[in-house]
Amino acid sequence: MGLSATETVPKAYLILILFAGTLLSPPPHSIVALILLALQIYSVYKPLKPGLSLALTFSTLILVPLSLEPSAGKLFSPLLTVPAIPLLDKSLRENAMEQRLSRFKDGRKATTTTKTLAITLFIMLISSVVLSNQTLTLTCSLLTIYLAAISLYVLAKVLKRPLDESKTWCRVVVGETAKTSITIRGKAAVPLHVLLKAQCGWVHLQPSQFTLAGEGEADINIAVKPPLAGPSKVQVQALAVDVWGLTQTGQTLEPLELHIIPRAKYAEWLAKRFLEQTAPGGGVAAEVPPSRTIRAARLGLEYYGSRPYQPGDRLRDVDWKRTLKLHELIVKEYAGAHEQPAIVAANLTASSPEEADELAYTFITSALTLAEEGLPTALAAYNEREVIEAVPPINPREALKKALKLTKGIVVMKHPKRVLEPPNVRSLLRSIEQLQRLEGEPARRLSEILKFEHEALQDNARRHPVSKALEKEAKGTSPPATIIVVSLLNHDAEALSVTLENMRKRGYNTIRVEAASKPLKKASHNMPQGT
Repeated sequence: MGLSATETVPKAYLILILFAGTLLSPPPHSIVALILLALQIYSVYKPLKPGLSLALTFSTLILVPLSLEPSAGKLFSPLLTVPAIPLLDKSLRENAMEQRLSRFKDGRKATTTTKTLAITLFIMLISSVVLSNQTLTLTCSLLTIYLAAISLYVLAKVLKRPLDESKTWCRVVVGETAKTSITIRGKAAVPLHVLLKAQCGWVHLQPSQFTLAGEGEADINIAVKPPLAGPSKVQVQALAVDVWGLTQTGQTLEPLELHIIPRAKYAEWLAKRFLEQTAPGGGVAAEVPPSRTIRAARLGLEYYGSRPYQPGDRLRDVDWKRTLKLHELIVKEYAGAHEQPAIVAANLTASSPEEADELAYTFITSALTLAEEGLPTALAAYNEREVIEAVPPINPREALKKALKLTKGIVVMKHPKRVLEPPNVRSLLRSIEQLQRLEGEPARRLSEILKFEHEALQDNARRHPVSKALEKEAKGTSPPATIIVVSLLNHDAEALSVTLENMRKRGYNTIRVEAASKPLKKASHNMPQGT
């Protein structure tokens, strides 16, 4: 049942006068009292939802004087309900945060609960005057005075801008999540229920709903993951509702100022810092032993095969399953070992500044990863119309410098060609092979259709800049080199699918780095102030 001490006495009193009305009043007044008595007893054993509880309490306070009128008189019966008014106060408090609030707008306005109660009392008051029912008139007048008194008290204690926020700022790279905290302070002399809603979907507040004591404060955690075009100031819409749920006050807060750093700018800063530190006479270059460069070059990027153990191999490269099976130490070997170069194929076409930013970030960090590993790097940059640059394998530091220059040539096209799903060339060839083994005219015709599709794909791929760029690189880079593809898969999706399959057949390894994904090796540096 769980009734509090402040609710027990008014509840017991209300049940008592309803019981008296059932016994003392004649029908149909006694029947109304009996129904209300049953509902009140039921609400004691099974508490109702806040909205239903408020509706039951409010209707009971209006109907009880009518049911007691024959036995208590027209003027005295409304006064008998005054000791039960604390139940209405409690119901209003419980329903304050459960009610349906209006939209987040600046300024003060009445809540849905206030409007509903006011309209109900107005209709009942007009009806009582028309019907000349003094009991109903007096009852509605008492309830109106009670609600008006609370409303005036709230208006006096709650300011038009009832909340105050602390100010802070943070620096965040586009696509990364930054977390900070702010403090919300209440300026009202009464408790307030507060709801917060960020104007941008990439801003998350925790908690977004809480209660402030009179002139109290609350700490709010903010997590932001802004896009490139995000606003510099984070706006939060706040809605303050008094504890009775009669008024709501909207207010716009600006607690956080963002310094949004484009991903490309961050990657450029990382690359320049690496180049400075690894320059002749630089600190990092002087501290790194030559063996590290050799190990990095031998590590490679992708598992290639296994071979017997040789002195100098690392213990963590041992293939223990094969070792136990063959009773001989076997180590894993990786593609790109023995200083095999890598080819970075970059499609410099994007459909928006955000995509261009992500593309530049991925291109630079891919080149930076290869430079950190000390692998000779070739660059193949292209767009929808032509091959922009085909740089043969060179020193990775020089390749990184070249990548920084090439990112300046990224083209933003509003409506670039896009392919929902690139063709699966390997599956297409497998289907052709399986159909050729079958006998019958339907299989032969379907095989010819698939052959025609494959030839068309091959022909289109040969004419595409990505195929031309990789063919140029293949002349100076023999397999098993690794091809790292940086592309948004717009105009080059179909050609890439065909070209990479052809390169795989020739012994090249291929890796596609998605533009929105993390780089091959996450570099962790703190940008200096003012960057």
